[in-house]
Amino acid sequence: MATTKTFPKKKTAVKTGVLNTATTTASPVVEEPKTIVQNTPRSNFNFGKKKDGPTIYQLTKSSVDRKTKKVKYALVYMIKAEDIIYDPIKGINRKIRYIPGESSIFEDEQKKDAKVKSPITFNEGFLIVGKQNPTLKKFMEHHNQNGDNPNRMTNSKVVFKKKDTERKAKVSLKKSVLEIDAMSLALKMPIGKLIGYAKVLGVNVDKSTDEIRYDMKVLAQKDPNGFISGMDNPVTEIKETILLAEEHQLISMASNKVTWIKGSARPLITHVPIGQKPIDHFADFCKSGDGEKVLDEIKNQLKRFN
Repeated sequence: MATTKTFPKKKTAVKTGVLNTATTTASPVVEEPKTIVQNTPRSNFNFGKKKDGPTIYQLTKSSVDRKTKKVKYALVYMIKAEDIIYDPIKGINRKIRYIPGESSIFEDEQKKDAKVKSPITFNEGFLIVGKQNPTLKKFMEHHNQNGDNPNRMTNSKVVFKKKDTERKAKVSLKKSVLEIDAMSLALKMPIGKLIGYAKVLGVNVDKSTDEIRYDMKVLAQKDPNGFISGMDNPVTEIKETILLAEEHQLISMASNKVTWIKGSARPLITHVPIGQKPIDHFADFCKSGDGEKVLDEIKNQLKRFN
């Protein structure tokens, strides 16, 4: 007897879903399976945002230690935990008090039996108020001795201010950027402009180019704003021309006068007032009137040396 082989039936893939049972006669409708979307971690979404840190109040009165040259404050300074302020919302004077446990700083909104326990203390010039103590922060903000309070009564002396660390950081960053810009100009300036500007600033140019650039970099870092603005000042270019003319012995600058050099003759160009530097006075002189004609003549004579 012949044997017949049997094969397993081919399985048909069936999508799973929610069965629509709206009708019993219609064919069952199978919904497409929903795609599960995973949320992107949000751990880095707050990068760069300001965090709620403590508020720091700083005494305005300080002194400088003669030995260490550091700023110092009183070891302990206390202010009363109550004050009478102007309330700009109600337009009246109101008494405020700081009482731990009370949600309001206004006496008329506090418990009748609440009493002020102790003064508020600055330690070595500072009072740090954490975000967990909003009542004390509100009291400090409204106090008449707070120099940053726009509604403070002017008959009270300023004792403290809020230390704005964010503003200080912005100022420091701006200064650093300016220093980098100024030093970059000093290091990349063409050699002709470098030497001319160095002479105007009083830098010794009888040395190597690298040494001159280093000296100019130091000046740029020391006063970046003055260094950059000096480059853009038209008077700087006039001074460079004057100094170049003096080097080529076209003019002579003495403490009391500026003259032409015509062989042994010294025709007067201008007198220098007492107390002024000859180059400063002569540069101002060359900006207008007869001085412009003198400057043009100097430039024409300098062409011979190009």
